[in-house]
Amino acid sequence: MIYGQAELHNVEELVHIEGRPGLLMQRVPETVRSGLLEKGREQIRRAAAIEVRFASAGGASVTLASYGGSSKAQVFYGDYWMEDYMIGETPLNISTGELEPMFQFRSPWREQVPRQSFGAIWRIVIQGYEVHLVDLAQEQLRPPLRHEVPALRYLAYGTSITFGLSASSPELSYVSQTAWRLGMDAVNLGMPGTAYCEQAIADHIAARSDWDIASLCLSVNMLNQGISAGEFSGKVKAMIHTITAARPGKPLVCIGLFPSFADLGWSWPGREMQSTSLEYRQVLKEAAESSGFPHVYYVDGRDLLEDWRGLSHDLLHPANSGMIQIGERLAGFMRPLLTFRL
Repeated sequence: MIYGQAELHNVEELVHIEGRPGLLMQRVPETVRSGLLEKGREQIRRAAAIEVRFASAGGASVTLASYGGSSKAQVFYGDYWMEDYMIGETPLNISTGELEPMFQFRSPWREQVPRQSFGAIWRIVIQGYEVHLVDLAQEQLRPPLRHEVPALRYLAYGTSITFGLSASSPELSYVSQTAWRLGMDAVNLGMPGTAYCEQAIADHIAARSDWDIASLCLSVNMLNQGISAGEFSGKVKAMIHTITAARPGKPLVCIGLFPSFADLGWSWPGREMQSTSLEYRQVLKEAAESSGFPHVYYVDGRDLLEDWRGLSHDLLHPANSGMIQIGERLAGFMRPLLTFRL
């Protein structure tokens, strides 16, 4: 969305919350959020690789605040990282005037510098909790032009793994890693602990025309919460049908469960699973292959992450090395599906 003289990427609505400064940058409209279960209504408000983007003839100032926990902001100039910041409840001002790009990037942009995806624009990439845009200086700013951002867009829905919970920075989630390798923009709809294939999210993805390929990483949350493979089958088939019936020409990649403690026959403390991870993978594979749409695909999460050392200590969430491996292999799987668009 365009806000003032900037683009807010992966932000669908700005929401005023009583007692907080500025506006919450929310990944889905409030009408979609209200259709989710209570926990999901909380998690979809968390920032997952949302971006404040703009071109600036001079310095620019962006003030942010984070609620519910600390959030990370990474500043990029085009494709190139510059600085990291931690954001808390005390509003933090990020001034691009204090971040002088090295000689290669001083205006005008030097054409010898390789640019895979982004032109000479500022990008503040944010990951973490409920992040508010408190202030945005409007002087000498403009939103990115079409040729200054990737032409294609990858949308990802899934659990905390999709969100990038155990990655140390926004750029290291498997979603960002996949998009980076394909030269695409990423829209991250990961929902920690709450990816339940809800109809409100399926309808939202189906209604969006701004993505070129999408993935559904489904769903260790449902397995962990004791949802049977039979119930999972009905929900995942409904989600696939809703999206593909609305966007039949767009590739939809269904990602089976990554390796986890569930493959060892263990359960999360205090929970009891009704089905196995193998049964969940088979259900998703069958749902993709029987969808009746030619552009629905299945990839096994074990083929994307083969090395258990890529997991973090909970044997569930991939850490940085695991996220990188997934992103590399998922990009390789997706690349042939995009040949008609690239």
